[in-house]
Amino acid sequence: MEGVRKPWIRAARWVVIGAVLFVILNALRHYSVEVKSHVTHLNLRVLLAGYALCVLYRVLNSAGWVMILRAMRQHMPLLRGMRLWLMAESMRWLPGSIWGFASRVYQASQNGVPPVVASASLPLELLLTIGAWALVAGGGIFASGRSVDWRALLTPRVLAFCAMGIFLGATVLLICLRAFPQGRIGGKLKKLIAEMEALRTIRLRWAILAGVLAYYTALCCLNGIAFFVVLRAVSDTAVNPFAVIGINACGWLLGFLAVGAPGGIGVREAGAAVLLSAVMPLPSAIAGSVLWRVVMIVDEFTCLSACLLPTLAAGRNRRMPVTSSRAPIRAEDNPYEAGQK
Repeated sequence: MEGVRKPWIRAARWVVIGAVLFVILNALRHYSVEVKSHVTHLNLRVLLAGYALCVLYRVLNSAGWVMILRAMRQHMPLLRGMRLWLMAESMRWLPGSIWGFASRVYQASQNGVPPVVASASLPLELLLTIGAWALVAGGGIFASGRSVDWRALLTPRVLAFCAMGIFLGATVLLICLRAFPQGRIGGKLKKLIAEMEALRTIRLRWAILAGVLAYYTALCCLNGIAFFVVLRAVSDTAVNPFAVIGINACGWLLGFLAVGAPGGIGVREAGAAVLLSAVMPLPSAIAGSVLWRVVMIVDEFTCLSACLLPTLAAGRNRRMPVTSSRAPIRAEDNPYEAGQK
């Protein structure tokens, strides 16, 4: 029965994602001409600077997991742990049967970390990441001060739309959990609860965890600066950088809460564009948000390629035959073989 349900669940998931994207694109089609003009007049130098900052953010972010393992009293070499994190995060888009073997839990267990500890490190990392993004979201919006009239965005229509989205999402989640208690969502929820329970049995170093939270918060600010630079590549509109950093964090949180959308695609861009419309023209906000997603995707593939190149080069060297320009050694020239004969 489970094998019959899975295709229907996957199909329903993509139908929901397609419906969300259709609604977003249909709502924004009136701005297609303005968005196209922004995209065709990109400042490539500024865009490359934003891309470089995005790559820097991802590389530095990979060190956070190694710090979390050390807070759990497990030692993982820094460069090796960073490489495992980058590969696992970039390959999560592949089917589970493929990238599961490159997951951090499996790879960490192959490097001496107990599977229970490696598995428990993931929800701990998630909690710290959510906390950091929430701090940056609130701090960025608060630091923007009166330069942005946020109340203009909180119209009754927007509030009603948000309330309806939250209600529908919660309803669908409860129905899935009730109808399919052994399904994928229920299994993930049970696994998350088990991993959280496992954290209670591990002696954590709270000082290191506090440092990780501060580290993640600084990286979220760096990510917001990269987003600000990408926006500058699209539009010359003067915007408050603190507001952009806070909006970027809000967009991440919205994408995280969008359970049905992989990587929050569509939801994150729409939320960021709506919030950015308070500080810049909406067409510029749409173009910048979509371009930011493209930059992040290219960034992930760049990091994945950099991690896979050493492995591919090593495999190629093993397959290459060993050749030598020296003349073959005859048996009579070898005293040992001559003596054996």
